[in-house]
Amino acid sequence: MLIDAHCHFFTNSILADRLQRDTKNILKLSKRLSLPVNSPIVQGAAEFLITGVENTPEEMYEYMKQSYGCDFIAVPLMLDLTYAFIAPEQESKVSTIKKALNAAKESSLPEKYIEAIEKRLDTFERSALGIDVFKNSYEKQIESLTNIKASMPDKVYPFFSVDPRRDNEFNGGILSEIKKYVGRSKPFAGVKLYSSLGYSPTHPVLFGSGKKQGVYAFCERHNIPVTVHSSIEGFSHFLDKTKIEGDVYYPEAGKCVPAEFLYDEGIIKYENNMPTKDFESITRERLVLLNHPVLWRKVLEKYPRLKIDLAHFGGVIQAYKYATHDKSSFWPEYIIEMMDDFPNVYSDYSCYYEQGGNPDYMELIYKSLYKNLPRNAKKKVMFGSDFYMLALYNMTPEKYIDNFRKAFTKDFKRISEDNPANFLGIS
Repeated sequence: MLIDAHCHFFTNSILADRLQRDTKNILKLSKRLSLPVNSPIVQGAAEFLITGVENTPEEMYEYMKQSYGCDFIAVPLMLDLTYAFIAPEQESKVSTIKKALNAAKESSLPEKYIEAIEKRLDTFERSALGIDVFKNSYEKQIESLTNIKASMPDKVYPFFSVDPRRDNEFNGGILSEIKKYVGRSKPFAGVKLYSSLGYSPTHPVLFGSGKKQGVYAFCERHNIPVTVHSSIEGFSHFLDKTKIEGDVYYPEAGKCVPAEFLYDEGIIKYENNMPTKDFESITRERLVLLNHPVLWRKVLEKYPRLKIDLAHFGGVIQAYKYATHDKSSFWPEYIIEMMDDFPNVYSDYSCYYEQGGNPDYMELIYKSLYKNLPRNAKKKVMFGSDFYMLALYNMTPEKYIDNFRKAFTKDFKRISEDNPANFLGIS
């Protein structure tokens, strides 16, 4: 059966009530004003918002099923944005309030006490952030993905988002949450990490410290797959500073170095910030510092049997550059080396949209990148859509999968069935 190893079922539940309402009003207004349909940016943004605000996860699955023309298995990945908008000096206060709230719920205290703590948290978030943009999104995503897993147990395999900065919120740390939700007979099949949101892949909660077991050790021991963003493209946080525990990539040395060695108290003050810099410059700086392949190699050197998907294969821009022998490509080469050096390193082609004005871009990537991979690496490449992020690039799921089927021909079954089934540990 076809497996989409990288997709998202984000819904309006990820947004605060006010932002949901504002987004719906904007959509209604744009329809009434009949904004230019020939504008790709308007079309992509509108489709992206409509999909996320107006559809449930079940409706998203059905839409993808119709687009793919067959039954399929979806691997929807959570995205925890909570701490991506909280400055270093505010983190401890947020985690303290959230810990009190979690303890109150577990102790079955009267509802009025729980409401009082929630009100305190809401008040703080509004004063700190201006608006509680992602209010309760973490909890709501867990709930919605748990529900769809219960209703479609053989068709949906969600991945649980882990941010090590949440560790102090729970009595047993974030690992206690992983044990609660992730694993066989649990609602989540694996773990999702997105380190460029403001933490290091070698954060002690993930990497382990002293005798304390880290997330990677637990996942390696129990064969739990981990998917991580591994691309120079994508999303990041927009804070002008973050406190980092663990290593960052140090371009001048070409290696990873403890943040506390480079920055006072480990607090990075970024060079590219809003409003003076563009989105690409801001995200690129953070993606390189916090997500460079060298950081993931350090993780794998300590946990060589960790089953990990270095998602996006460096991203379509880097993959296309690699396929066209552009010397500014470097990310895919790192991934290929790790796939060859470690037995359980996978990667996926997800969010691959047209490059260089070449409608046959996927065929070029297939012939010049995939076909030249070492034999073992070919067994560890997976098909993914990144649905519904595709809407931002005016790419429909029908067109997307057609590009892959046309380019990969007989190898499409390997990347869309055999390899992802091995990664997920399912037959």
